[in-house]
Amino acid sequence: MKRKAAALIAALLMLSACSVPGPAETGPADAAEAAEAESLPGAADAAEDSDSPERGSMPRSGRLACRYFDSREYDHYDAVSTAYETDGKLLCGVAPHHLTAGHFIAELYKTAAAANDEIETVVLAAPMHYKSEHKLCTSIKDWDTAYGVLENDTELTALLCSRLGAVPDDEMTELDHSASSHIPFIKRYLPDAKVAVLLVSPDAGRNFPAKLAELMLEMSEMKNCLLAFSIDFSHYLSPDRAEYHDAETLRAVMEGDTSVIERFTNDNVDTPYCLSAFVRLSELLGADINTAEHGNSFSIGNAPYSTTRFPEGVTSYFVFLSFR
Repeated sequence: MKRKAAALIAALLMLSACSVPGPAETGPADAAEAAEAESLPGAADAAEDSDSPERGSMPRSGRLACRYFDSREYDHYDAVSTAYETDGKLLCGVAPHHLTAGHFIAELYKTAAAANDEIETVVLAAPMHYKSEHKLCTSIKDWDTAYGVLENDTELTALLCSRLGAVPDDEMTELDHSASSHIPFIKRYLPDAKVAVLLVSPDAGRNFPAKLAELMLEMSEMKNCLLAFSIDFSHYLSPDRAEYHDAETLRAVMEGDTSVIERFTNDNVDTPYCLSAFVRLSELLGADINTAEHGNSFSIGNAPYSTTRFPEGVTSYFVFLSFR
């Protein structure tokens, strides 16, 4: 798959030279993410204003809900997704959080189940799309899913709080689709695993990627973990510009250039710190990064491109898998 990555970079660069009708659109990250989330299957309950999400509507006891997942769409995600052959044990990976690319999310957890069926906990790091007074949020509560209850690994969640300073915020954790979109897939493909979720704000700090990678390494030594990152890539661009920036991102990931990754904007990735942590973690684990999937909301949508259909531009997606 390393050869596949090199070929994909070349293909993306060639595609980026092709002209696609319609100018690239830009806009505030929070507003555009919320708008796209609302268009996804099962997303009718998404917040209308990402800067002021509806708070106080969730009971202060009980479990968290997966607001945006529609189980009626699951057969499609399952049918068009593949468990990839691995060169060893799958230790960590990246998949999107938009359910437009739900089959990409399924591929991460299908592969994890096939390559390591004794996973005890999925540690999931995801971007924080809504404004919060906290730089890092988490929850110690379990999740209700269409496939049963996904239990929280309270031991590892406590480490996210004590070592990184994450603050329990049940409402924020439930509200943000970046984490909740993954939860049903974890329960479906890894039914005996638990979960520990970390939401990461853009203000987490320049030292954060190294600290997260080091803590995740320690967690992997404590338990059989899948260390997962929920990341969407280029935003608000026309397809040709998205392809150009995706090639740039892919090159930085495969070369392990975290200094470049951490300077990326939404043209490349929605959470540079999480992507940098993934690359750093793969190196600490001695794991090889492989490119399993790439696409965008235009290329996987089977519909003609227009600025009317994509008023905010397109969003790109990768699936990266790290084996040892």
